[in-house]
Amino acid sequence: MEEPFLLREEELVPVKTTWQRGQLTDELKKVGRLAAPMATVTIAQYLLPVISVMIAGHKGEFSSPASLLPPPSQMSPVSVLCWKPSSFNNGHPPVQTGSKFLKSLCAVWISGALDTLCGQAYGAKEYEKLGTYTYSAIASNIPICILISIIWIYMDKLLISLGQDPDISRVAGSYAFWLIPALFGHAIVIPVTRFLLTQGLVVPLLYCALTTLLFHIPVCWSLVSVFGLGSNGAALAMSVSFWFYAVILACYVRFSTSCEKTRSFVSDDFVSCVKQFFHFGVPSAAMVCLEWWLFELLILSSGLLPNPKLETSVLSICLTTGTLHYVISSGIAAGVSTRVSNNLGAGSPEVARVSVMAGLCFWLMESVFFSTLLFTCRNIVGYAFSNSNEVVDYVAELSPLLCLSFILDGFTAVLNGVARGSGWQHIGAWNNVVAYYLVGAPVGLYLAFRRGFNGKGLWCGVVVGSAVQATILAIVTSSMNWKEQAEKARKRIISTENGLA
Repeated sequence: MEEPFLLREEELVPVKTTWQRGQLTDELKKVGRLAAPMATVTIAQYLLPVISVMIAGHKGEFSSPASLLPPPSQMSPVSVLCWKPSSFNNGHPPVQTGSKFLKSLCAVWISGALDTLCGQAYGAKEYEKLGTYTYSAIASNIPICILISIIWIYMDKLLISLGQDPDISRVAGSYAFWLIPALFGHAIVIPVTRFLLTQGLVVPLLYCALTTLLFHIPVCWSLVSVFGLGSNGAALAMSVSFWFYAVILACYVRFSTSCEKTRSFVSDDFVSCVKQFFHFGVPSAAMVCLEWWLFELLILSSGLLPNPKLETSVLSICLTTGTLHYVISSGIAAGVSTRVSNNLGAGSPEVARVSVMAGLCFWLMESVFFSTLLFTCRNIVGYAFSNSNEVVDYVAELSPLLCLSFILDGFTAVLNGVARGSGWQHIGAWNNVVAYYLVGAPVGLYLAFRRGFNGKGLWCGVVVGSAVQATILAIVTSSMNWKEQAEKARKRIISTENGLA
């Protein structure tokens, strides 16, 4: 049985600005012990919808390759099923024409508030607050899920009204209906994941994620192939698997001695916890939505270029490759977020600062490795997605820009983790508005449509936006008063106790 990631006594008091010998090494070990399992957990979650579409695809239910699916946090029936049939030709990957925002607004990313609240409460040894925060997050997610469910029930009519093919719209609507239970499963899984992560209990998370993945494969195959439910079976399998995931996580929390102190619920604090949850949850969701909406704009804009099949195929490959790399960066960000929030809650601001440096060390190592790997394999990486030499050559041409994206996205992922751990998600949200919509998108559209750089111009806009985002985050983080952040964390915890949040 894994023990909670307890803070040592010397971490409970501020240290001198000058780092002690071995302090960074010690923090590297702690961040690494959190980052590696969380990256694996994210991969397992990513594979759930991929496997569903792969199995259904082999039965001829989907025309889209699973390799081009969005990550699970942005997965929606529209993004899975609403593709332009004209883009299936010549071996080219299909074009996403749907929106990823539905799932982003629900239980997944708004629960990023728990990185701040649970992490700092655990560091302050206010263990009973972790359970109350988590229960309030689940309760707050349910109305959001109900609202999205209503939209999904009428998905076919909505898509037809937006000009989508009626046959595809009806399939998407049916898929959405059977995916609704998975939405509510997310409302439980993600808060409980944050609850365990902020305590450093990542090994149970890893076991639960892998168990769910192994459970999902035979369930999906049975529903799609044996019972002949087709795409509806794939959606139903997702729903069954996410509820299985939720149940085994809940059982661990209920019966594990590691959660004995933290699973309690204080009803008197419920209202104040809900207020704090939305205070941090809304900007947390905005951080992610604003970033992913830019990529949605990127794919939609590529369909207006002179050779839309080629441009959308290549940009979809670049987006998928970047998403796969981001899984690693998100694991590092999760480790940094947990360590920063724990140490701020514990009143150890300088240790929190060292945690940031440890995360940046990991970022430097992984970004150099994966960028070098991609650049070395740039002439063959396209064959993983397409047999078209034209597509493969175009991917090789865009690879240097994609390498820059690896470096910048990894950097911003780590600093966004710092933002979640510190509680300044609102800065991250406004930063994304400036970086991507006031700078990145205009630059990309100008280069693509006015200067004739086409898809390369669009991706240049992404790189420029990421560079602006990274610069602003670096300035904010480097100028951060960590003692002030620790004091804010203390006041936040006290305000919850007094019902003033």
